[in-house]
Parts: sequence; structure tokens; C-alpha cells
Amino acid sequence: MTTREAVLTALKRAGEAGVSGEALARDLGVSRVAVGKHVAALRDTGYDITAEPGVGYRLIGAPDAPLPAEVSPLLASRFWVGLSGGGRTGSTNDDARALARAGAPEGAAVLASRQTAGRGRLGREWVSPEGGAYVSAVLRPGIAPAHVGSLGLAIGLGIARGLAAAFGVDASLKWPNDVQLSGRKLAGILLEMAAETDRVDWVVAGVGVNVHRSAGIPDEVACLEDVVSGVRIAPVAAAVLDGIAGTYAQWLAEGFSAMRGEYESRLAILGDDVTVRDMMGAVRASGRVVGVDDEGRILLESGGGVEAVSSGEVTLRDL
Repeated sequence: MTTREAVLTALKRAGEAGVSGEALARDLGVSRVAVGKHVAALRDTGYDITAEPGVGYRLIGAPDAPLPAEVSPLLASRFWVGLSGGGRTGSTNDDARALARAGAPEGAAVLASRQTAGRGRLGREWVSPEGGAYVSAVLRPGIAPAHVGSLGLAIGLGIARGLAAAFGVDASLKWPNDVQLSGRKLAGILLEMAAETDRVDWVVAGVGVNVHRSAGIPDEVACLEDVVSGVRIAPVAAAVLDGIAGTYAQWLAEGFSAMRGEYESRLAILGDDVTVRDMMGAVRASGRVVGVDDEGRILLESGGGVEAVSSGEVTLRDL
């Protein structure tokens, strides 16, 4: 715990009674000037902290943002070894990639309340305004690149599990990397990796969840506040991280086959007639969705039998 986090913890513990700068300095082994600088820095990140004669510092309110100091205490999983960020950034995936390249351990994660250069699958821009929970995690599965295909599906299932456990939300999944609520997109997933021929060095798993319907969030997408009254961003980020930690551990230990049935039970397009296109828009396959296989490939049934498709963009087929 950093000194700043210790100051924040002490303020939270003091509550309405407040705590003097002198007491904080004594307990933390720093000067009163240092305490004052840490309090000022906390105010700059959005904490409402008053200073009153005879009372000292008192924490009035915390910002509605995925700040590490707010998210970390809410985590149930011990997988996460370090959270950073929490404010505005260009791209949490870029930040996490830099950490991975610098040798950050598995379980490091970057948080943001807004991205100015977010991106989605197939090179698309990912709109990331204030009001969302944006998270990118460093994973080091240590497997061959050919076996990573189902990881995105496992992470999507983890998000759905986490939101169900924390908020009672029954989210569905759209193959390969979307989480939906009542048929509208709630969250997206972007995986990026570095690998040798036979071994993955690292995977960065980026997730963006719409929490509040702020300016820039279109009506055709879902937001958690539509169904969860009073929801705040930090608990959403914690729920997502805990959900991912759970399915990632299961995926490593047992493979995607162990969660395939659960994934299919949440597959929103199961039974639908769809077309899968590549990134250039060319049709790769069409048919009725009958499930996914143990490698995470979508299974399409047509007159020629059942075809497994490993990647692409899925749209409902106009029959």
C-alpha cells in the first residue's frame, strides 16, 4: 500500500469523525506537509475531502470512477497483483501492452474511466466516454498460440458470471466477443497478444462495459444503469475482474470444454440463421447456429452439414 492509499484508508476509517493531519503524519511516519500533498492529490482525482479546525480532514465522497484504491478492496480474487490507472487514458490495452513488454506479471491490470483512443475488434474505433468501466489485464497462459482461440469466449463468460454474481444481471453472449443485455451490446472484448511459434508470451484482455448512459453512449446499446439502480463504476470493474479471474483459471485447468455448455446456454444467437463475414466483408459461411465446439469455433448447420468457423463478424441472415 502506498502512502497515498494509506491516507485514503485512514480517512475512510475515520468517517464522519475526521482525523487530524498531525495524527495521520504520526501514524504513517511522514510529515504533515507530505500528508497535505497526498490529500491535495486525492482531491485532484475527485475525492471530496474537507479540512475543518478541531476536526481535521474528513472524507465526504468518492468519485464514481474505477480508481485502483476503490476497486482493489472490492476484489474477492487474489489473482490480481496490481491495479493502475483509473482516470483518462488513450487506450488501456496500449497501457497494458507496455506493462507486459516491460515484464509485468500475470494479474496486472489497467483501469480507466475514459479512453480517447479505444479500439474494438477488426480495427474498429471503440467509443469510450465517461460513464464506463474500461479494464485491460495482462495474462501469461504459457500455451501455444493455436490454443488461444477460445480464451475470448471464456473471458466473455467470466464477465457474464461476474455481473450475475454482483448485480443479479442475466447477460447473454454474442459470439465471439460481445456481452449483451436484452439483445443490446453491454460490453466488448479485445484480445491482443505477443507470441513465438510455439508459446504465447503474453495476452492483453481488454474489456469495456457501459455503466452509465452518459453523452456519447448511443441508445442502441445497453447500460447497466438501465437495470441496476444506483450502480457505481468501481463495483462493476471489480465484478468484471473477479469474473475473468474465475473463468481464466478454469480455462487454464480444464479447457474451454468444461464451460462450453454454460457458454451455449447464454449464446444469444443459438438457433438463429446467420452469416459470418471476414474483416473485408466477404462471406465466410452461412447457416443456423447450433453451438460452439471445444476450440471456441461457432458451429453453423446448413445443407452441407455442420461447419466450424474460427473467426469473423456475425450478422443475422436475411432469409
